[in-house]
Amino acid sequence: MVAPVVDYASNVWMHACKTASAYTIHRVQRIGAQAIIGSFTSVATGVAEAEAHIATIHDRFWRRASKLWVDIHTLPRTNPVRNLLRGIKAFRRFISPLRRIADVCREVPKDTMEVIQPFTLAPWEARLQVILNSQGEEEEDKIKELAKAGWAVRIAASSSARNDLVGMGVAIRIPISVARAGKINEAFSVTLGTREEHNPYTAELAAIAHGLGCLPEMKYRVIMIVTSNKSAAQAIGNPRQQSGQGHIREIYDAIEKLRGDGNRVNLIWLPSDSELKIQKTAKMSARYATEP
Repeated sequence: MVAPVVDYASNVWMHACKTASAYTIHRVQRIGAQAIIGSFTSVATGVAEAEAHIATIHDRFWRRASKLWVDIHTLPRTNPVRNLLRGIKAFRRFISPLRRIADVCREVPKDTMEVIQPFTLAPWEARLQVILNSQGEEEEDKIKELAKAGWAVRIAASSSARNDLVGMGVAIRIPISVARAGKINEAFSVTLGTREEHNPYTAELAAIAHGLGCLPEMKYRVIMIVTSNKSAAQAIGNPRQQSGQGHIREIYDAIEKLRGDGNRVNLIWLPSDSELKIQKTAKMSARYATEP
């Protein structure tokens, strides 16, 4: 509770915080670290920080500064704050705080940053109803039976992050009456990139969007999407100003097309400890995508 108050507006004043003026901040850091580990007051600040496993003042300040730099670049280009970057100039006598941050964060790749829009869906657009497995044992059994329904088109999505890689896996089960001459069971495995560029949350959204895009043309069918990533399920059910907006928009575009043909789409979240066979297949595909 103390660090947010001490770090308030640190992006502006941290550059002028030298040895003498930083004494108060170092004192707060030392007392806080000593209180966490319950040590004597004679313990050095660096030792207390290491044992309490808290970030140093320098790391904490620059973490906030880099977050500010990234947040500015993820704003839409129509946002007035985004235009502040054009006015950054270099002066010899006075260097602005934003200019100092820009010099340090010069090597941060800006072209691959996702632009976060104010909203993903319009307020009048219908949201997808998400079925969460948190209502009790009876409801859990009903949800599992619904996910096992052989008459429904089922899509299982999974993600994996290991070996410094992030991958996704998709398993699709299509009833014989819908498949006709096509495949009944399909599984996909895609490596998205490194851990620095992706995370399991966005990989799960990408897997769901990919699975919906691979479905054949069908009418008046029930489509079940099964996922074990609760964050992704909640983001699809209630999209906000957050990352992964592009994948969420793809998911809703695919759902709108399916609904136009009379299909019904349901999204089911089941935890990893209650995985179905189709979920295990998707998880194996995702783990295969992150093999070294």
